[in-house]
Amino acid sequence: MTDNTSTRPAVASITQADIDDGKTMAILAYIMFLIPLFAARDKKFAMYHTEQAIALWIAFIAIYIVMFILTIVVNQISDALGCVISIIGILPWVAYVVLWIMGLLNAIGGKVKELPVVGAWGAKFNLVK
Repeated sequence: MTDNTSTRPAVASITQADIDDGKTMAILAYIMFLIPLFAARDKKFAMYHTEQAIALWIAFIAIYIVMFILTIVVNQISDALGCVISIIGILPWVAYVVLWIMGLLNAIGGKVKELPVVGAWGAKFNLVK
């Protein structure tokens, strides 16, 4: 049974048969999203989780770049503050791992559930068409 928490038509139309058919590729999306992106274009469930995995990856890269630049800039002002910012820079890694595990568990469980914070971005920016 699906857990449709989104009102998007594509998500609402994912059936149990779609889940069963695309579950392996959905799980693989969190490990290497390029494989299902090219190999499972016709599987709705796999594409949904591929979109979630891409949104998570893009958000993490963007936050990591910002933290990297912030560390360099603040380090020029104060070594102690630069050290604090570097330590705080661990938080995006922790958030990424937690969200990655949540997405992977959703795929394994056959759930159609957006990831907190970043999940809606996949649909908003139409990352997978």
